[in-house]
Amino acid sequence: MDILFVYYSEDHFYTMHKKSHRLASTKIILEYLEKFKEAPSKTIARKIYNENTAFFDCLENVYVKVRYYRGQGGKKSRKHNTEQHLIQDLKTTVMQNFYTMPSSLNEKRGTFTFPTGCKKLAIIGDLHVPFHDEDAVETAFDKIESESVDSILINGDLLDFYQLSFHEKDPRKVKFKDEIEAGKQFLGYIRSRFPDIPIYFIPGNHENRFERYLRIKSAELLDMDEFRLDVILKVAEHRIEYIPFRTKVVFGDFIIEHGDKVPGAGGVVPARTALMRFKTNCIVNHFHKSSQSSQRVYGTDESKSINGYSVGCLCDLAPDYMEINEWNHGFCILTKTKDTVAVDNYKIENNTVL
Repeated sequence: MDILFVYYSEDHFYTMHKKSHRLASTKIILEYLEKFKEAPSKTIARKIYNENTAFFDCLENVYVKVRYYRGQGGKKSRKHNTEQHLIQDLKTTVMQNFYTMPSSLNEKRGTFTFPTGCKKLAIIGDLHVPFHDEDAVETAFDKIESESVDSILINGDLLDFYQLSFHEKDPRKVKFKDEIEAGKQFLGYIRSRFPDIPIYFIPGNHENRFERYLRIKSAELLDMDEFRLDVILKVAEHRIEYIPFRTKVVFGDFIIEHGDKVPGAGGVVPARTALMRFKTNCIVNHFHKSSQSSQRVYGTDESKSINGYSVGCLCDLAPDYMEINEWNHGFCILTKTKDTVAVDNYKIENNTVL
């Protein structure tokens, strides 16, 4: 009877396993090289390693193999390379594979465009709650209500955030908690006055004091949803749409900005200053002063012009830090007909709309 001897070697098993593992890793590299032929070698090596860490010991080993199959390891390796179709022209790829584009930290600003169904928009801003003028607010709301607007935009500086200012302040004045409560109360009130139309709120530079304070004093809280301004103010509970700070807002052929992007106090005619900066039809708050400016645009249409408006405020006109000023109470209403927007920029004096 013939006897069959079975020979078992642990070293032999390890060698076979290692060979199988090497074949699998090579297959992975070749598949990636076929799929991403235009990618730089360093980039594709990093992608292979990050997505297949079980097959590779380190990134450098992957990079060496990628360069080998692309013919970047010298004449000898190119000669023995079994994947000749993967070899690239070194004259055009050597610099591409040596340098890679650095990751950009650029954050592009979003744009909010009012829905096409929005034809008549009221814009208020600079209330600086709790330093708002109650009579001016009520006068504005009565007029807005009588005009049957279909949307309202709170265009920045709804809140003052007095205690978060880096300017000198009186510690005996309103507490931060009370400012937040007043802000929530106002949002509830404006919703009760206009229960059936969309209301939008975009922060201004005063609301941005809150995030700036967190950056300096409590940076660890910036990533927590509980410390987002719209969450703290419970904006969603009042069915008010929150537009992130410094988003570009568009209504018809007008852009709507808070105005803090325009440096300084706006000059004698803030609308003119804004118009020269934005170079398009624009509406701004921030300067607490109603003004209007027009500029004819040179071109084929000699009647074409661009128009700028700055809108009055709804806050105290004689604050401690600037008792003498040229501020006035006001708001505006935009009416859109097809692609044309008409602007009624109202002033308020002695509780009367002018």
